[in-house]
Amino acid sequence: MENLALAFIGVSSGFTVAAALFALIATIGVLNRLAQVTHSASRIRWYEVCFIAGGIIGNLLWIYQWHIPVGLSWEMGIFGLFMGIYVGCFIGALAEVVNVFPILFHRLRLREGMKAFIWAIALGKAVGGIIEFFV
Repeated sequence: MENLALAFIGVSSGFTVAAALFALIATIGVLNRLAQVTHSASRIRWYEVCFIAGGIIGNLLWIYQWHIPVGLSWEMGIFGLFMGIYVGCFIGALAEVVNVFPILFHRLRLREGMKAFIWAIALGKAVGGIIEFFV
């Protein structure tokens, strides 16, 4: 009975976090901006469906450790190309929608050292990614 309760709490927490992430991305208008930048605003529903399906499939792959059989390296190259295009467009749209650094600098009353602050964030992100990759 205890395991059932823990499983319920874990799944509920996962759903809550995923829903909050999707709500955040929808609220700040990243998908709308992505559709606007790519001149495909008439297909906004397609963006939403693909975004939600990608989240669900990604979570299922992560939870159940399913492996997608890939026979040829060119298939991985095509997959990588499409993932790169998607991530690049998504990051570009996010950068245009969220201008976080000017707001952050204003709130923190930073007048000097902005360059060092940005470099520290970038280096921290890079080191964190390297540690995550190798550990």
